[in-house]
Amino acid sequence: MDTAVDTPEQEPLPEPKLTKADRCDVGGCPAQAYVMVEFKGGDLIFCSHHFNKYEASLFESAEDIFDERYVLTASA
Repeated sequence: MDTAVDTPEQEPLPEPKLTKADRCDVGGCPAQAYVMVEFKGGDLIFCSHHFNKYEASLFESAEDIFDERYVLTASA
């Protein structure tokens, strides 16, 4: 009996816009930034912790959000 299972192919992950040199804009936070939030007047970048903390209000006021936290869990 053949029990082969079709598994959907995963789409490749997009190339991150942020680099290892990008740091969270929240005052004094030295963590690497994984989320870029665009506003009418400019951009802010956040580490995962601070984005989680302010996520609700950021979604209300942002023009666009580039969430690259997937790189934290992507397999090598």
